[in-house]
Amino acid sequence: SGYLILDLDLGVSVNVAVTPGSGLPVVFMHGWGASSAAFLPAFERFASEGRTCIAPDLPPFGASGMPPIDWSLSDYTSMMLSLLDRLGVERAAFVGHSFGGRIAVDIASRANRAERLVLVDAAGLRPRKGPIKRLRALRFRISRRLGLDTEKFYSADWRALPERMRGVFARVVAQDLSDRLSSIACPTLIVWGRHDRETPPYMAKRFLRGIKNSRLVMLDGGHFAYAERSMEFVAVLGDFLGRAWKQR
Repeated sequence: SGYLILDLDLGVSVNVAVTPGSGLPVVFMHGWGASSAAFLPAFERFASEGRTCIAPDLPPFGASGMPPIDWSLSDYTSMMLSLLDRLGVERAAFVGHSFGGRIAVDIASRANRAERLVLVDAAGLRPRKGPIKRLRALRFRISRRLGLDTEKFYSADWRALPERMRGVFARVVAQDLSDRLSSIACPTLIVWGRHDRETPPYMAKRFLRGIKNSRLVMLDGGHFAYAERSMEFVAVLGDFLGRAWKQR
């Protein structure tokens, strides 16, 4: 196994961990602000079994470069497909957490590249707006109209970003992928933390209803339940991908 720095002719260099092997390749895509190391226990487990494993640092995180423009979700998807083309991978199992899950949904719904899909506390669905959120949105609009400081209304993820990436974050987060779910045809595993507050469990149920060939596994924990319960997550993932492995 090792790391490659790939120039994908998209104006950005991408750092990617790759273990060459056989069978169905497994592509791990981390959440916003994380890196390829986020899925390390699962990556190492499947690599040790002789599987091809691929885990990029999604730009600009980890050791990857800064996107040259305000990328949209489509740009991240294009980057992933270019990366797989460069590595000679036609079809794969895509495992995506949070923001990585958003990219995985986009790939599985519009490109014939996903043989298996694993959504781990995935983003991509518009959240419910309860009274508190509606009040917060109203206060934000009033503050902006009055020329007051509005930074406190933004998420911690947004505030932690360099200014250069805030436009990217805004573009990506604004996109609702609900209408894409019916286009996903591959077997799909949905893994969710029971106490996830960032992408609450009702979103897992919406993914389950929207994707025909899908099943849901709940883990104890929050938005990072897959890491908090890494042994359980690896076992569930191995069972799901194992069936794909044996069919090839």
